[in-house]
Amino acid sequence: MKALTVLPSDKQRLLGIAAACAVVAIWSGWIVSSRWGLNSNIAAIDLTWLRFTTAALVTLPLAIKYNWRHLPLGKALVVAFGCGFPYVLFAYLGLQFTPSANASVLINGLLPVVTSLLGYFFLSGKMTKPLLALVAIACISNIIIASSGAQFSVKYLTGIGFLLSATLVLATYMVAVKAWNISMHEIMVWVPIINALCVTPFWFVFSDGLSALHTIPTTDLLFHIVYQGVIVSVAALFLFSYAIKCIGALSASLFMAFVPTTTALLAFISINEQPTSGQWIAITLCTLGLVGYNFYSRKEEKSTSK
Repeated sequence: MKALTVLPSDKQRLLGIAAACAVVAIWSGWIVSSRWGLNSNIAAIDLTWLRFTTAALVTLPLAIKYNWRHLPLGKALVVAFGCGFPYVLFAYLGLQFTPSANASVLINGLLPVVTSLLGYFFLSGKMTKPLLALVAIACISNIIIASSGAQFSVKYLTGIGFLLSATLVLATYMVAVKAWNISMHEIMVWVPIINALCVTPFWFVFSDGLSALHTIPTTDLLFHIVYQGVIVSVAALFLFSYAIKCIGALSASLFMAFVPTTTALLAFISINEQPTSGQWIAITLCTLGLVGYNFYSRKEEKSTSK
């Protein structure tokens, strides 16, 4: 019997899948830890500033060596802001007014749909029947999650609006990375330094500055610096970008849709957020829809390649 060999393309796909799974775990922890921090002792703008200034310091050696003279400013800003402080700040503001389960479904569950629609309009993508079915399932899931157990106050609806805005911004980043063939090196340089420079003026205007950070317990502050600024902003950014390169923006976004389930479980275990029956229904619908879409997409891909 001949030994099984893994083709380079298969190996690359497996590595991309592994990277996407790692990002699922990191992002689930990010949503829950952000919800905990925002509802205890830290403001959204302070958390955003900590995240990107820490990431900029970590990636500073790359930024120093980068040839900034040939920077394509327009593309750099779209990519940097797409997964940078506008997306993060929208997500944080949404998390202040909505539970972790809502945030994870609204952002990650809707992400493949928005990514596909942007790809259809701007990259001449195809609207297949499985994709249309996914759109329908995602819309139903998001309607359920938005209305389940909700007290329809102005703050709650504002939070939903922030989360939807975060989804649109992140989907723009994913499509831009694929369309412009942005390298991981460029992403690792552009995203932290550009966002650190741009968010700092907002931080000075809308925060109490260092005096606000002094009120945060040292252990909590160090946790957010390491997790938000290094693990999420650097490690997850690298892994997410690598996954997009290996398996494509749509496939990478599909893995992100498993974040709602892991987030709901982690939130229940760590911060005692008990999902409602409606939220569990929405999470299940979203997950099953994405599994089905991924299965049929792979099936169609294999049939067309024969």
